[in-house]
Order: sequence, then structure tokens, then C-alpha cells
Amino acid sequence: MAQISVTVHERPYQVMCEDGQEEHVRKLAAYIDQRVREIAGKSGVPGPAGQVTESRLLVMAALMVADELGDAYDELEEIRRAPPKTVPDPATLKAADEARSAASAARAQLAEAEAALRTANLRQAEAEAARNASDADAERDRAALSATEQRATAAEQRAAEAEQRAAALEQRATGAEQRVAATEENARAAEARVTELSNTARMAQAAANQAEAALQAAARRLAESETLVQEAERERATMRATLASLSAQSAAGEAEDEALAAGLEALAQQIDDMAARVERSAARQ
Repeated sequence: MAQISVTVHERPYQVMCEDGQEEHVRKLAAYIDQRVREIAGKSGVPGPAGQVTESRLLVMAALMVADELGDAYDELEEIRRAPPKTVPDPATLKAADEARSAASAARAQLAEAEAALRTANLRQAEAEAARNASDADAERDRAALSATEQRATAAEQRAAEAEQRAAALEQRATGAEQRVAATEENARAAEARVTELSNTARMAQAAANQAEAALQAAARRLAESETLVQEAERERATMRATLASLSAQSAAGEAEDEALAAGLEALAQQIDDMAARVERSAARQ
């Protein structure tokens, strides 16, 4: 047995045949393909069709070949029933041979069509099973896709929350940076204030030193003034004694009035000088 590949309506089929019949089977397949194409052209089904349409086309082609085979059988039966001729007609003999050949070809085509129909039905059943399995896989895929979408939605929500937390952290970091900048500015201001206070303290210390020196000078001048006051007191005491003496002398006689007046003038001059020294001492203080 030989195995060949034939094509019917643009679909390949693997068929078995006797050795040496390969070309004959290919011609039969070409004949069936021609019939299927004619039917497909009339029914408006171009190119390879689905399993159901392909089966129908093959059934219709098988029916057409069976109809041709029936016609050939009828013609052969008419020839057999015809009165025998003494001399066979060559045309009749040729027609009978062609009818027998056509009948054989039709039987082979019908067998091939039935095999193709069984193959198509088997493929249709396989397609149905595959479609059912595909539907189950699609349902699982839809469930997995739904779960994946839910996880993606949850992940997006977590990402949004993380972004919000990051934004809040950035805001707090910005506030902290601003507070740090303000603290640094306050520290610089405090440092400047400390420097200013240090300068002020040094100036105050210098002023205190100057004030202490001035106080010491004033104390010395005060001591000098007290000395002058004491001298003035002594001079006043001396002047009082002199006045008392002059008063005693004035009682002794009028003759000495001029001498008393001169003494009084000298005493007044001394008082004026002493008052001038006291004023100068007070002015220096």
C-alpha cells in the first residue's frame, strides 16, 4: 500500500492506495476538488471553509458524484438491455468502457468522499472538544485576569498611598529645613548679638576704667579741697581772732581807727582770695 497526499478545496488529506494507483487517485482527487470548487463557487464559499461548511461541501460533492455514477449505471443498464447486435458498434463499446471507467471512478470518488466526510466529522468533534477546552481555559484566564486586575488595583492604591506619604514626608522635610534655616539665622543673629554685647562690655569696661580713674582723680581733688577748706577754716579762725583783737584795740581809742580799717581791708582781701581758691577747687571737681 502507498500513501499519498491529495488536496481538496485547498485542504490536504493523507489517503492510502494500492501501489501503482497513485496517479489514478490523484486524478480522482482532482476531479472531486473540481466538483467541490464548483459547489463552493455556486454557494459563495471562497477558499477553505470551517469544519461544518467543509463537510457539507464534501457531502454535496459526494452526492453529485453518486448522481453521475447513477447516470452511468443507468446508461450501462440500458446498453445491457438493448437487443444484441451481430456487429458491436465501436462507439457503443467505447461508451460502455467509458461508462464503466466513470462508474469505477465514481465509486472511488464516493469512497474518498465518505472517508473525507468521516475525517471532517472527526475533525469537527475534535474542534468542538478543543473549543470546549478553550472555553474552560478562557474562563480560567478571565478569572486569573480579574484577580490580576484586582491585585493591580490594590497595588495602584498602595502606590497612591505611598506617594501621599512621600509627599507628606517631603512637606515635613521642607518644614524641618525651613526651621533649621531659621534656627541657623537665629544662631547667627545671637552670635552677632553676643559679639555686639562683647564689644559693648569691652567699651563698658573701658568706660568703667575711665570712670574709676576719674573717680580717683576726683577723690584726690576732693582731698585737696578738704585740705584747702581746713586751711580756710584755720584762716577764718585766725581772722576771727584778729577781728577780736582789732575789736579790743578799737575800744582803746579812736586813734587807731585808721590802722583798724587797714587791717579790716587786708582781712577782707584774704577772705576774697580764700573764696576764689575754694571756687577754683570746686570747679575742678
